[in-house]
Amino acid sequence: MLVKVLKGSKAHYPKTFELALSVLFGILIEIVILRFQPPLLMVRRVGDDTADQMIRLLEQTTYRMPMSPTFVFVDVDDATWKTWGSQLVTPRAHIATLLERVARSKPLAIALDVDLAYSDATDGRALKDFLEDYKSGWPPLLLVRSLADNPDGGLPQPRITEYDQAIGPRTVNGELIPAKDNVLFTSPLFERDGDGKVRRWKLFAEACNGTAPIVVPSMHLAAAMIARQAIYGPPPGSKDPPLERMTRSLAAFAPANCRLANGGREGTLDSLPLDRPIRIEGDDVSKRVIYRVAWKPGVVGLGPIVELPAAVGGGETQLVEVRPARLLAPGDPTAALPGLEGRIVVIGGSFKSSGDRYNTPLGVMPGSLMIINAIEALTQNGTPREFPTPFRIVISIFVIVVASILTLLLRPIVAAAALSAFLLMLMFVFLSSFQAGAVLDLAVPAVGAFVHDLWNSTIAMARDMRRLRWRWFLKPPPAHEEDGGRRSQAVGREG
Repeated sequence: MLVKVLKGSKAHYPKTFELALSVLFGILIEIVILRFQPPLLMVRRVGDDTADQMIRLLEQTTYRMPMSPTFVFVDVDDATWKTWGSQLVTPRAHIATLLERVARSKPLAIALDVDLAYSDATDGRALKDFLEDYKSGWPPLLLVRSLADNPDGGLPQPRITEYDQAIGPRTVNGELIPAKDNVLFTSPLFERDGDGKVRRWKLFAEACNGTAPIVVPSMHLAAAMIARQAIYGPPPGSKDPPLERMTRSLAAFAPANCRLANGGREGTLDSLPLDRPIRIEGDDVSKRVIYRVAWKPGVVGLGPIVELPAAVGGGETQLVEVRPARLLAPGDPTAALPGLEGRIVVIGGSFKSSGDRYNTPLGVMPGSLMIINAIEALTQNGTPREFPTPFRIVISIFVIVVASILTLLLRPIVAAAALSAFLLMLMFVFLSSFQAGAVLDLAVPAVGAFVHDLWNSTIAMARDMRRLRWRWFLKPPPAHEEDGGRRSQAVGREG
């Protein structure tokens, strides 16, 4: 009975029947992809390409931001590197001068994106003295803790620096001096994809300190926790400093031993604002960095315009201000620098021989600017999240219906171009949501539409092969020859 009804529908309404069958087939393809999660690299690639396009559109169309932390990038550029003697290791005396001048300028936080595990060719006493004397009233100072692979397998090991004892805890004249609460070692690690681009962050790194498994927070997570509390305030009922709250939350993610990473655990690190929390999740979407600022060598202001709060004098500034380090150090260490109050200061290098340059969806940029992008994204939006499942299903079905209609009405090559234009239009429609951290993953419906189109093309080719048989392998004659042949046959029949 059902077969008879289907045959009748196909005979009376061939176009409608073909469209309904096409939509049903597209939905089945998407269900298979979502339900069984086949290892399709195509799905991840399409998702990455879509997000990359959204990031580029966002960077090109965002001119103002109402509320955001602002940044100063103290840049060891090529000119600075040459002025400082082109040394393999950034001179620690200059670093000490920079840090003291910045710390006295009342920034919101300081991130030193320099690996201190490598010793300076000269005496590093100046930096040791500075860290030992780092005052409790100065802003939080985030340092790099690099990790070394364990030759015996298992978790990596933190590299020890000659400045660890300066931060504490340490014993002086028999007196135990506790570790400094406002100085923290952090991880600068991100994830690099197979095509070489850095699209995803790591919010912490797992390591083994001797025989004890530890969790090293990322530099961007620590700075974002500081910035979020400055903007939104602490969670209700909490008076703890943001770094202390972060350390306590991350303790739950410590591995059980030094042999294996602790995968699969989920939890919330920061809940304010409520609609944009920072969460540790297994979902790949939550790891994506929504870049805002592209690198432009020699430009002193990067990113959109930000309105400054009245607490720091009001006015407007660009999201990132770039200052060459050679203009700030050497100098009078006790002299504060203007324009740093309330900002997050990141000290790092963009000079070409640093090896600290990475390919991102916005092009090549120094690692310090990558950290700035991650801090801004975490502060503004928390970890990215997908739209609610019912909404995603509606969008997916809508994409499949449009793809089916285009395939039915247009030639395959024209339908593919029209579908690409349609997906680009959807990106523009949801760009404001993407700016707020909501990710509409078009990878599955886009791949479903592609497989659907491929299937239709295969069916059409099979029909042609069955109709033409061996002649299908031959190049078809030009259109005018076919028309001429038909006219000749018609004349012959008339004669």
